[in-house]
Amino acid sequence: MSELTDTRWLRPCAGHWREGTGPVLLCLPHAGGGALSYAGWDRHPLGGFEPVAVCLPGREDRFAEDPVSGWTALVSAIADSLTPLAHRPLAVFGHSMGALTGYELLRELARRKRPAPLLLAVSAHRAPQEMPTAAGPPRSPRELLDYVRRLDDGGTAELLDDPEWRDLVLRPLGADLRLHDTYRSSAGPPGQPPLATPFVVLTGEDDPTVSDRTYAGWSALTHAVSARRVYPGGHFYLREQRDRLLTELGRDLENAMRGELR
Repeated sequence: MSELTDTRWLRPCAGHWREGTGPVLLCLPHAGGGALSYAGWDRHPLGGFEPVAVCLPGREDRFAEDPVSGWTALVSAIADSLTPLAHRPLAVFGHSMGALTGYELLRELARRKRPAPLLLAVSAHRAPQEMPTAAGPPRSPRELLDYVRRLDDGGTAELLDDPEWRDLVLRPLGADLRLHDTYRSSAGPPGQPPLATPFVVLTGEDDPTVSDRTYAGWSALTHAVSARRVYPGGHFYLREQRDRLLTELGRDLENAMRGELR
């Protein structure tokens, strides 16, 4: 796996790459998040899939780099980073903004005529069709702080009282939310076919960012089967529910590997 040792984009959750050609679970972060959001996922079986997190520019050891400012550039760069893994089966998990990134990544892989991922797990985000059709003005620093405290009480929010941490959090978060707020779905143009990948739609029962339409919206974007799972908790339900989530996700991945979700 020497071709992957210098990559800036992909970080195996175990800290090193597995040998061989086994399947990979690509994990995409929420707005402002990094690869460390998925720390510890390698300690779960995950159906034999190797969890690999994406680290975006502007955070963690890429903090000095400018954050990505456009969707085309973002998904193209991630797709490029996956080229050395083209011989390995792929599944994708995206939380919050990462769910949109995962969907657009699948579209990009299809445009490149790459094999369809075995599974797309979308977590804590409404379907692309539910996104606003017009972007509002950029969020002020106060609005960013309020956003974090509303959705992430007890997580990143507790760091915001420290001025140094606040700057580290708000820089990538502000850039990601500007990108998020300007999202325009590739599902929109007429004639865009649904994907062939099965979806699993995961939400927290108290998450204010999703709606009753969320599952149906995601389901409309795939020809394959889709499943829904609701967990106790809010937008970041996956922290307190991690063991249950990863146990159930592991079963989904095993079924996807056997072709039983199609």
